[in-house]
Amino acid sequence: MKIPRIVNAMGHIDDDLISGAVESKKKKKNPWIKWGSFAACFAVLLITGAAVLPSLLGDKISQGRYKYQLSSMEMDVEWPWEYKTNGEKFPVIEFGGKEFHIKSLRTVDRSYLGDSLGACQAEGVDSYTQKSYTETFEVYRISHVSEEKMIAVGNEQGYYVYDVDEKAKPETFGQVLDLYGLSQNLRFSHFTKYEGYKSKGYFTLEDDAYIWQILSGCRDAKLYSETDSFDRRERNYLSFTATSDPLGVFKRVVYISEDGYFATNIFDYSYTYFIGREKAEEIIDYAQSNCTESEFVPYALSIAGTLTEIGDGYVLIDDTPLCFDPKDGLVYKVFTDDIRMKRCMECFDIRVGDTVGVRYEEPVSGNHEIHHAYSIYKGILIDGDLAVPE
Repeated sequence: MKIPRIVNAMGHIDDDLISGAVESKKKKKNPWIKWGSFAACFAVLLITGAAVLPSLLGDKISQGRYKYQLSSMEMDVEWPWEYKTNGEKFPVIEFGGKEFHIKSLRTVDRSYLGDSLGACQAEGVDSYTQKSYTETFEVYRISHVSEEKMIAVGNEQGYYVYDVDEKAKPETFGQVLDLYGLSQNLRFSHFTKYEGYKSKGYFTLEDDAYIWQILSGCRDAKLYSETDSFDRRERNYLSFTATSDPLGVFKRVVYISEDGYFATNIFDYSYTYFIGREKAEEIIDYAQSNCTESEFVPYALSIAGTLTEIGDGYVLIDDTPLCFDPKDGLVYKVFTDDIRMKRCMECFDIRVGDTVGVRYEEPVSGNHEIHHAYSIYKGILIDGDLAVPE
């Protein structure tokens, strides 16, 4: 069995730094490295005595029950070829005379696909053997999105969003709306109120239709091109969580500032448009008048506990050892049919009795089943100081 190459990245990551990186302009680099920290198996879990559950765990069913704090050492993993998804194997494709780069390692549902555009032949290289592989994939339009900017590429195993890496930005906000079908493909449901970098509360928006009505009237808004980043230090603004499967975006951000700016990092580079104080204040007033206060939404959902059974296509994980009261313990059935789970199980030799953490995409079902897990990683349970496993 090949052992994956692992590079230590960093410890507990502030979720706002991940989702709020609109200042960070995309740099030209290897697509696998670009997405590695998001796709990697988080191979080391550290559990220390604590009374407060941090944001690493994102499911409400665990909040307030745990006496241990969960932390992790993030690993950037270069997986062997046979353990990679198609999106990882073929991060760059050529189609229609253009080079497209993978936008997200999350697959996009077929319901978002438009007309067929044909097929493309992709080439990938096994970094362990340097052997080249080629494969033919179907190419589709993405609903409401220009094929000059983004396409969906894949087969029956799944489709991935690819985009053109262009530094040139649309000159008007109306062009952005048209090229990416923004009003159809992006929903505003959660936002944080900020004064500078200080958060002033988390909220859930009841309906975003009126916000898009306002933004649709800002088509003539001009690109703010004096800087490549949006300076938040002296501004009051709302930060909307931006997730869109058809745009290949997961928990990035859209800022609406009181001084009249729309800024976002959902594209390859930071986009900022001046929509005017009046429109911005109208959006902010509407959002704050039509929301309910909510809890912080973490970047990743996860659970942890003792692995008690490895079955055919699933594992059972008991979180009782982490609970203040053992009676509050739950047993989760986590399905492992996803190749990303299989590779973690096999490469890191995860066994019954191990303390493990699991990350997943969709909420836990009512009977404590997790169907969309993508990472499982080992850990140690220590009632006291933080210790790093060898």
